[in-house]
Amino acid sequence: MFTRSFLRDVRRKALRRGVWYSALDRVERGIIVLTSRVVDVVRSVKLGVEIVMILAKLREAFKSRFVRHMESYGLEEARKVAGQAAAFGNEEAEAWIYDFSFARYLTFMDLNRPSGWGIP
Repeated sequence: MFTRSFLRDVRRKALRRGVWYSALDRVERGIIVLTSRVVDVVRSVKLGVEIVMILAKLREAFKSRFVRHMESYGLEEARKVAGQAAAFGNEEAEAWIYDFSFARYLTFMDLNRPSGWGIP
């Protein structure tokens, strides 16, 4: 399960990245701090589940703006472009849906597009 040193490292990483206070509420921060001070290894299933949910929130908060935009916009746009290319007869276009480099490219192009372009 989770050890004392792992929870301290997670707290340190969250503090350094500046998401400790913005991503977690007081109770969640208290769970991590108290668990890392009192318990050597987490054996309780309920506490383990709570820590997993807290770590999921931190993991989401650790993502950069670019990664979040790529997950929401880039992958969807890659699916649309691949569908259009497949409709035109490109046989290799189906693989574009799973190509993260292509999604990254589309995201980069969207973030650097001048404001007002592409608005109908």
